Amino acid sequence: MSHRAFLGIGELGRRTGLATSALRYYERVGLLAPDGRSNGPRYYGPASAERIALIRLCQDAGFTLAEVRVFVAAGSRRHPSTPLMKAKLQELETSIARATRAKALIEHALTCRHRELSMCANFRAALATRLSRSGADAVPTRSARRLSNSATARSS
Repeated sequence: MSHRAFLGIGELGRRTGLATSALRYYERVGLLAPDGRSNGPRYYGPASAERIALIRLCQDAGFTLAEVRVFVAAGSRRHPSTPLMKAKLQELETSIARATRAKALIEHALTCRHRELSMCANFRAALATRLSRSGADAVPTRSARRLSNSATARSS
């Protein structure tokens, strides 16, 4: 491979949309390694941009950089990263459920006939559920489920 196929850190940053400081940080935490140095400056091969894209995709999926490091280290060996992916999937399902409830409340607030939300039975139920919840795993009340179900039906 010719030297022209390699990228300097600035060019890699431009191509991937990352600051050079972020690329250096990825190096420090073991996510990225330069393919070499030429008279001091580091250079990267064509696969480095794909590696960065993979890191960013994992971050978009909610993985921390420490989790990305575990995932990337497993490479094509699917099984070592399965528990990590299952845990992240559960986190995402919890976040989606929370976001769905928030969306339903906001949608209802936009169409609620009550002048004061504190007078609305749906919001009172949502408040009661929130107050009685010890954590994210609490079971919503029937009114809160109805509110969530009506929002889901509207979005279908």
